[in-house]
Amino acid sequence: MFTRVSIVHRTSTILLIAAVLLGGFASFSLANEQEDAVIKAVSYLKNQPVNSDITMALVATGEPVNVEYLKSFSGTNALAYAKPMLALTAAGKDPRTFPNEDFVAKMKSFARDNQLGEVSQVNDDIWGILALASAGVAESDSIIQNSKTFVLNNQNSDGGWAWNAGGTSDTNDAAAAIMALLEAGTPRSDSAIQSAVSYLKSAQNEDGGFPYQAGYDSDGNSDAWILMAFNKLGESTTEPVLHLLSLQDEDGGFWWMQPPAGANNKGPTADAVIALTGKSFPVGKISAPLASEVFFRIVGSAGELCKGALEAANAMDVVVNAAAQCGYTYVMKETSFGPYLFSINNDSAEGVKGWLYRVNGVLPNIGAAAFALSGGEQVLWYYGEFDDEPPASSGVSDSVSLSVEIVSDDDGGGGGGVPEIGFSVTPSSLNLGKLEPGNKATGKVVLQNEGQRNLIIEAQITGDSVFHFLKIEHMLWDVFKTLLRAPLEKEVNIDLSIPARFSSFGQKQGTLILWGQSE
Repeated sequence: MFTRVSIVHRTSTILLIAAVLLGGFASFSLANEQEDAVIKAVSYLKNQPVNSDITMALVATGEPVNVEYLKSFSGTNALAYAKPMLALTAAGKDPRTFPNEDFVAKMKSFARDNQLGEVSQVNDDIWGILALASAGVAESDSIIQNSKTFVLNNQNSDGGWAWNAGGTSDTNDAAAAIMALLEAGTPRSDSAIQSAVSYLKSAQNEDGGFPYQAGYDSDGNSDAWILMAFNKLGESTTEPVLHLLSLQDEDGGFWWMQPPAGANNKGPTADAVIALTGKSFPVGKISAPLASEVFFRIVGSAGELCKGALEAANAMDVVVNAAAQCGYTYVMKETSFGPYLFSINNDSAEGVKGWLYRVNGVLPNIGAAAFALSGGEQVLWYYGEFDDEPPASSGVSDSVSLSVEIVSDDDGGGGGGVPEIGFSVTPSSLNLGKLEPGNKATGKVVLQNEGQRNLIIEAQITGDSVFHFLKIEHMLWDVFKTLLRAPLEKEVNIDLSIPARFSSFGQKQGTLILWGQSE
C-alpha cells in the first residue's frame, strides 16, 4: 500500500511507522490470547480438587480462595511444607498461626549441617528459601543464608542445578533456584544468576519451548517455570509463551505435551496460569510478626549450652533462632497443643523429664509457640522435671537495687582476716531517675575484690523486665564478663536505654546481681 510514495525518505519513514504499528498489534494480540487462555484455565482449575498449586494460581488471577484445607496439613520433611506455606502466604495468611501448627518453626526445624532438609537434596533448600521468604523471614536469617550458600555451592559447571547434589542439571530446578537466590538477596547481575540464565537459554528448543533437560522435547511445566524465572528477572520473551499456549486444551487445561505424549496429564495448568499472569514464586508475601529483643539462657543436663540476646516473636522462636549462634541441634514434635520441643542435642524427653521454659522466672501454662514476647523478657529453657527449681549459677555475689521511673514525653565488709573469696559492690542502690522511651540514663558502680583470689565477674537481673535492657560497660548485662584481680577495685559504667516503642509507664524496680567465681 506504500509503493506509490515517490520520495525515498518518506517511504522509509512510512515503512518504519508501519513496522512499529504491526509490532504493537502483534503484542496486543498476544496479550489478548494470554488473557483468554488464563480465563479458560481458571475455569478448568475451579473444577479440579484443590491443592496448593491451584490456590496460588487462583490468587495470581485475583480469584478468592479458601485455604481451610491447609489448617490440618502435616508433613515429614522440608519439601512437603514448602508449597502449603507458599499457598497460605499467597492467600495472605500467616503460616505461623493460621494452621494447627507453626509451619515456619516446622520448616526451620529441618535445618541441619548448614542447610535445610536432606544433605543429598538441593531442591528442599530452594523451596525452603522461597517458603520462608514468603512468610516475611528476613533474607539475613541464618537458615536462609546457609541454604543460599548450599545452593550456590551445588551449582553445576554448565550453570544449572539438579534436584539432588551432584546430579545432572535440569531447567526446572535451575529456574526455581534463580527465583530462590533472588529472594535470598543475590543480585540479578551476580555471576551465578547470569550463568543460570545462559544455561536456560542454551536449552531452548527450535519450537520456542523448553525441555526438562537439553535434548528432550519441550513441555508445559518447563515452559511455565522458565517463564516464571524470566518474570522475576524482569525479562520478557515471546517464543515460550507461544509454545505454552499451543498446549492448551479446549477445556482450558494445559497438557504437559501434546497428546498422545501428554494424554491424561494436565499438571502444568496451575504453573501455566502463574507464568502467563506475569507472576513468579512466591506468588504472595506477608510481613513477619514484629520480633522483639529478648534475653535467653539454655541449660541442658550437663550445664549451660548458651545465653545471650536475640529477636523472637514467641518463646519457641528462642530455641529456633538461637540454634545457629549456639551450635546445637534440636527436634520439634507436633502435638494437639502445637509444636513441642522434644530434644536439644542429646537431651530428649523421656519419662518425667523434658524441656521446660520460664519467662521472667515464671513457668507459663501455655505452649511456648503461643507465648508471645513483647521485648525485654528473660527466657530460660532448661532440661528437667516439672517440679525442678530452675538452674542457677554458683559463686559469690553482691547486688545493686535498681529503680527508674518511665514517663511519657509530656511528663515533665566483715570480720578479721582476708577471706579466700570476697566481693562487694557500691553503691547498694542506683536510681536512674525519670526516663522517656527512646532515651538513655547512665550511672556507675564500683566492684571491689575483697578476697585473695582473682574473680570472673558476671551479672544477672531480676525484677521488672525494663531492666533487661541494661548494659554494663556497653555490653548487655547477660554477656558482660570481666576479670577483677585481688585485691583491686574497678569502676564500671551502667546504662539503661529504653526502646522508643516501650509503652509500660510508671515506677520500675529491679536488682542487678553481680557475682564472682574464682579464676
